[in-house]
Amino acid sequence: MPAQPSPSRALVASAALMAAIVVSATALACGSDSKIVTPTSVSFGATLNGAGEFPAKNVPGVGTALIVKTAGVYTYTINFSGMSGPVVAGHIHGPAAAGANANVIVPFNTTGAGTSGTITGTFTSTNTATISTDSLDVLMRTGNAYVNLHTAANPGGEIRGQLLQQP
Repeated sequence: MPAQPSPSRALVASAALMAAIVVSATALACGSDSKIVTPTSVSFGATLNGAGEFPAKNVPGVGTALIVKTAGVYTYTINFSGMSGPVVAGHIHGPAAAGANANVIVPFNTTGAGTSGTITGTFTSTNTATISTDSLDVLMRTGNAYVNLHTAANPGGEIRGQLLQQP
């Protein structure tokens, strides 16, 4: 019968194996840096329609908005269709819950937008000194900011949706 390793020897071998695994995992996660980098990304979304406007609009236009913040950069993608005319402006407004209106916080570039399509872009700060991006995040997370698309027929806004943090 072969000799059994002593319990202390097995414990040392197990500890050494665990240490090797931890060191390897840390090296993979860190690359050549000495700190673990955790990518953070947060998404905010909204469904846009005329019923979301205040006052509500009876229009066929619909849309979706997705705003993703990664490393301090916001990327927006606004899909829309069925508008009464070309989109002439689009913004994030706040602070305002559903059923209330507010000032523009962040304008979108809508150059060349039609009655259906996609508006995309990025921003890193707001266009006003009255709100920080941390405050913007709070407004979007709590449903107190909204995306609004405007047309010539509806200059106050044709479709709108409250932003909420996505899972």
